[in-house]
Amino acid sequence: MQTYTIQSNDTLAKIAARFYNDGSLYRKLAQYNGITNPNRIFLGQRIEIPAKNDLLAPAAVTPVGASGLATPHGLSEILATFGNIYNYIAADGTLKAGWESNYIERATLPFPIPLSWDLASKVTRIQCHKKLKEIFAAVFEEIDTQRLRGEILTYGGCYNYRAKRTSSKLSAHSWGIAIDLNPQTNAQGTAGNMHPGVVAAFQKFGFKWGGEFQGASRDPMHFQFCTGY
Repeated sequence: MQTYTIQSNDTLAKIAARFYNDGSLYRKLAQYNGITNPNRIFLGQRIEIPAKNDLLAPAAVTPVGASGLATPHGLSEILATFGNIYNYIAADGTLKAGWESNYIERATLPFPIPLSWDLASKVTRIQCHKKLKEIFAAVFEEIDTQRLRGEILTYGGCYNYRAKRTSSKLSAHSWGIAIDLNPQTNAQGTAGNMHPGVVAAFQKFGFKWGGEFQGASRDPMHFQFCTGY
């Protein structure tokens, strides 16, 4: 994974031709970077340049019976599955209250998890997208069933309207479809020490693990219910 900052006279077609020798991939590059209009990019905008295989990867298939909800691939499927958040973004970039009231609910966890920013406090309910309310609960039930509760040391957040740390695109956290766990020992860009059993539990229910991202974007604390984004 590389990142690139938009320069004067750049177009996504030119960038796709430069990095992939195929300018026709500009629409897929736009989708990957959360750009709804490929013809509208701005000077200084940071975008991610994934490996070509990641850009062309087919939609993920949710294991039968694991969640009942197919994992969306790319921005268009994320919007179709979880709602068009861009319709709720005000002219000043802030998020209108209607987004949270229409799409965000609280999932109840089977065991308490200390907050990464306040270890004296523990969370038993997390804000997430309403379609993932039961799925998040089921993932943590699976973790508890596998006797891996002790591997979940801290909770780093779920729903959070913000840009991704490595680019200008909206983070999957903005839809409430991503979660960060054990951030103290799983910093971005590192291999981290996330337990394989925890990873397996999330993958069973259709989540993509950030530890599989490449380069500086590698994010072992991160799990998201989408691919190709």
